[in-house]
Amino acid sequence: MTPRPEPPTGRIVLDEPPRLPTSDGAGGVAMSALPMLGSLGSVVLVASLGGGSSEVRVVAAGLFLLTTVAYLGIQLDRQRGQRHRQVTTARRAYLRHLAGVRATVHEAAAAQRHALCWLHPDPAALPALAADGSRVGERAPDDPAFLQVRYGVCSQPLSVELSDPAGMAADDADPAAVSAVRRLLETHRRQPDLPAAVDLRRFHRVALTGGPAAGRGLARALVCSVAALHSPEHLVVAVLADDDTVAEWEWVKWLPHAWSADRTDAVGPVRLISTRATELAELLPGTTGGPHVLLVLDGPASAHLLVPPEGRRGLTVLELAAPDEPPTSGVLRFELAGDGRGLEHGVPARAVRLRAEPVAARADHCDTATAEALARRLSARHAPQGSSPKTPSGPADLPTLLGWSGLGGTGAYDPARAWRPRPARDRLRVPIGVGDDGVVHLDLKESAQQGMGPHGLVVGATGSGKSELLRTLVLGLAMTHPPDRLNLVLVDFKGGATFAGMADLPHVAAVITNLAGDLTLVDRMHDALAGEMVRRQELLRSAGNLASVRDHEAARERGADLAPLPSLLVVVDEFSELLAAKPELTELFVAVGRLGRSLGLHLLLASQRLEEGRLRGLDSHLSYRVGLRTFSAQESRTVLGVPDAYALPPVPGLGYLRPDPATLTRFQAAYVSGPVAATVRRGRRRAPLVLPFVARPVSATEPRPEPPPPTGLVDGSDSVLDLAVRAMRGHGPAAHRIWLPPLDRPDPLERLLPAAPGPLQLPVGTLDRPREQRRDPLVLDLRGAGGHVAVVGGPRSGKSTLLRTIISAAALVSSPREAQWYVLDLGGALAPLADVPHVAGLAGRTEGDVVRRIVAEVQDIADRREAGQPDDGRGEIFLCVDGWGTLRAEYDELEPALQQLAQRGLGLGIHLVVSAARWSDFRAALRDQLGTRLELRLGDPIDSEVDRKVAASVPKDRPGRGLVPGPLHFLAAEPPGVEDLVASVTAAWAGTRAPRLRLLPERIPLDVVRREAGADAPGLLLGVDEARLAPVALDPSDEPHLLVFGAGRSGKSTLLRTYLHEVVRTRTPGQAQVVVVDYRRSLLGEVPEDHLLHYLTSADQARPALEELAAYLRSRLPGPDVTPDQLRRRSWWSGAEVFVVVDDYDLVATPQASPVAALQPLLAQAGDVGLRVVVARRSGGAARALFEPVIQSLRDLAIPGVLLSGSREEGPLVGSVRPRPAVPGRAQLVTREGGTQVLQVAWSSSSA
Repeated sequence: MTPRPEPPTGRIVLDEPPRLPTSDGAGGVAMSALPMLGSLGSVVLVASLGGGSSEVRVVAAGLFLLTTVAYLGIQLDRQRGQRHRQVTTARRAYLRHLAGVRATVHEAAAAQRHALCWLHPDPAALPALAADGSRVGERAPDDPAFLQVRYGVCSQPLSVELSDPAGMAADDADPAAVSAVRRLLETHRRQPDLPAAVDLRRFHRVALTGGPAAGRGLARALVCSVAALHSPEHLVVAVLADDDTVAEWEWVKWLPHAWSADRTDAVGPVRLISTRATELAELLPGTTGGPHVLLVLDGPASAHLLVPPEGRRGLTVLELAAPDEPPTSGVLRFELAGDGRGLEHGVPARAVRLRAEPVAARADHCDTATAEALARRLSARHAPQGSSPKTPSGPADLPTLLGWSGLGGTGAYDPARAWRPRPARDRLRVPIGVGDDGVVHLDLKESAQQGMGPHGLVVGATGSGKSELLRTLVLGLAMTHPPDRLNLVLVDFKGGATFAGMADLPHVAAVITNLAGDLTLVDRMHDALAGEMVRRQELLRSAGNLASVRDHEAARERGADLAPLPSLLVVVDEFSELLAAKPELTELFVAVGRLGRSLGLHLLLASQRLEEGRLRGLDSHLSYRVGLRTFSAQESRTVLGVPDAYALPPVPGLGYLRPDPATLTRFQAAYVSGPVAATVRRGRRRAPLVLPFVARPVSATEPRPEPPPPTGLVDGSDSVLDLAVRAMRGHGPAAHRIWLPPLDRPDPLERLLPAAPGPLQLPVGTLDRPREQRRDPLVLDLRGAGGHVAVVGGPRSGKSTLLRTIISAAALVSSPREAQWYVLDLGGALAPLADVPHVAGLAGRTEGDVVRRIVAEVQDIADRREAGQPDDGRGEIFLCVDGWGTLRAEYDELEPALQQLAQRGLGLGIHLVVSAARWSDFRAALRDQLGTRLELRLGDPIDSEVDRKVAASVPKDRPGRGLVPGPLHFLAAEPPGVEDLVASVTAAWAGTRAPRLRLLPERIPLDVVRREAGADAPGLLLGVDEARLAPVALDPSDEPHLLVFGAGRSGKSTLLRTYLHEVVRTRTPGQAQVVVVDYRRSLLGEVPEDHLLHYLTSADQARPALEELAAYLRSRLPGPDVTPDQLRRRSWWSGAEVFVVVDDYDLVATPQASPVAALQPLLAQAGDVGLRVVVARRSGGAARALFEPVIQSLRDLAIPGVLLSGSREEGPLVGSVRPRPAVPGRAQLVTREGGTQVLQVAWSSSSA
């Protein structure tokens, strides 16, 4: 038993304060004045002598006088300075003396406080004291502290006497020194908040006045304080309460001090708790020569039946709500001042007794939970009289933990009892086997704490019992240490059989197995262990820059409000193969070895083999070694320094323990995986009768039913390991999880929605942070530079699913008014999202017109917002492209538009969300704009933009797994079904859905286009533009010629028919005459006779007519007599403009010649001569026809061109634009000013 600390005694005598030095007085002045008098005499003498100039004599006399005065001043100043230095030196020396005295007083005060706190512990610490057990019932009648009970804290004199120094009252004492002495004495003669106690033997009645809550709190504290340190043999506690207050004392039933010594009921000894004085009087023991009785009275008026007013020897009454009476002999009254909040911090009180000054104190308060916890722990240590303790079962045939750990049989194993606080020597110390001298223990503590650790090594060949030894060690530590003192990390590089069945232990912070099957888990384990070291360092730093876990535990024991920081044992089986697969893990183990002592980390490495050099850097950190049978003598030397382990017989579990270089112990390891001996009893037995354990007596009058035959008894099939794990499951606080399962199962998107703080912050997955030992929602923040999103991944990596998740998340966190989506589903997986109210438009891969229409619609929104219409009621616009590589291959003309949207879109509330198979699919200018990047598994990790090395660890067979910058692994959330998504959005949003994408119809009547354009629309109407769904017109004054290409039945003749009808509509016969070259006669009758100059259906007709027309038009060329004014107004000729419309030019332009060639010289001067030429031909073979003279001349003039449906393989026909397949009438109009416009050619009947 630890010796009781005693308060220091003795006397501290302070030195006398220094005295002030005396002044020289008149003598000093006289001594200084003598030279002055001599000098004055010299002055008089010089002044009285003759024989010289009077001026000289005066000057000399003055010099004598000044020298004398100066000398006198210097002397006086020197005397004053010398006195000041003497005072300062003496004062400093005395203050140093007081500093030494103060340090001595501090040490004495700390020792006094420690002694009193040990003697009278705080009620809050009593449950822990009872769990330790070393001080329970320590005070016997011959103990000077017997029946002394703590009631609170108060100011008390210092146990060491501080004597006043002599000479303090002297007149010449240094006032500063005297003041310092008085402050020291006033400060330290009385020490605040020291435990105060009262001797119950001196009082027959202790009365508590004040509020009931404060009174019961103090009463519980008094009862607990005296019960914890006194045995039931020397102290009896009884409670007499009324019906209203007896429930407050129900916890006393657990106190063995409140159990009757000779009366029992159905559940054990009768509890000395009653509401009737006569009943309790029969139960109380006699007071002569027996234990002291502490009787608690809470409310009854019949207490006089038990105790006379003058008291009774050997009995102390603790009376609550006592009347406020003057103190009498043998009575101690506590006057409590408060009853309300803050009772746990103590209650102001006064201890009042006869012929003594009241003592002001802060009374203790003990809540019911603490009192019951103490009482339960005390009850476990005191068997009721008449019962016999259970005898531990003997050891099994093979050595097992049961026979050595002192826990008894497994069936009797009680974690609450086994996990009680252990002496410092037994902490992290566990039996692992039997040696020649008895039980062999492995002590994981470091050598500074008389241990073998903190780190070690176990090596054993196949069949040597290595795995069983590890199980024995782990289970033994778990059975003897609570989870708040020890946590475990169990790592098995192979299949995990070593630690099978141990995951349910509350101590286990991680079970990491089958690393050989997935080496990516090794990197994750590295991060988890490194993060645990960082976490522990931060906890120590936040607790006050503590140096180690031991300091943390000491601070908690002193009452610091700190969470437990248990020791962590990391067991790594097959570490040699682990380091062979991941050599960089050595650095982590070295870091654990270096920092483990201070951080409470213990590393145990185990392996079948130990290759030379495998322990590079680790060897110096491995303190203890365990060598089972090895494969070679060299391995034994590497582990133990001797070849003995190689010579061991092939007996599992037989090995050597080397705790230090000088000690080698042979042992037989324990075995915990074998079956427990059968305990099935023959015959039938009666089932136990369950009765309530309450304060009042319990009678067993209920009939005991005949039980069924026993089932489920231990029959030898359960192992020690199974039973022990089962017994510990659910007990104690769960270990801090440093390892979370890998990201294998996606979270449903609905579970992540609470992580979305705003409409542009979309939870789309789960981030894995193994270093921080947590998982966070992956939230895409699209509010700033990250407004554009790129999803990149190889085939079947989950790109489309992730895009669907993103769209679903946006739909669930924002309304259709806040976010609208346009989707280019070039992969074919997003089509079901078309029914989502937020989706304004969705186009598949084959819907080219819809694809272009979506891009045009978004461009139009951007243009209108840029033009000053930001509040268009649409909210944020998202353009999603699933398959950027497909878009570049099949819709390459859209890439510049999308890149332009990426550059200017964020400022206009427009976002791109794109997916691609590789980062190189994006051009550099676009890639720089994609601020949010989600990288799934790539076809080649070397293409990673996040981290090439980490990208290689992304699993191939888990769609949705990927990386974000950091790098951090993530798993995309599982999107809801479309029906569920639509239902959720519809239920939450009562407004209208996003405006549907307006598409170009496949047929638009010309009359409709004319109505839309209005009567005063300039130019010739051709159709409706796809981007703005507005009429499109060409002005012949600006663009006199037009070139049209298209495949068969693409709408060439329809376009020419519309063109001709517009010419007739907008111009009179005097303003326009039309020449139609139509070998197929598809335009026959389309031009009225008054507008028709020629209708030419063959080369024989066309050649002379066009030559004649060319001659006529040449006459319109301006001559030398034309004035500049006429040139500006084009007034040198008059007449109609000539529109030459050529259909099927591929028939007209033969290899010999083209009739239209007659007009070729006039094409460049069309504006001067009034010539307008429209040429249409098939797109097939048009690449060769581009070099035909007429077409080449038109191309050289950069005239507008119309590309109807055609094959892209024909190449660029107008500028750099290729034809593409489309519905009849769908065309691309290419102009210099407007670029490329998609339009639907207006249709008009031939009778128009």
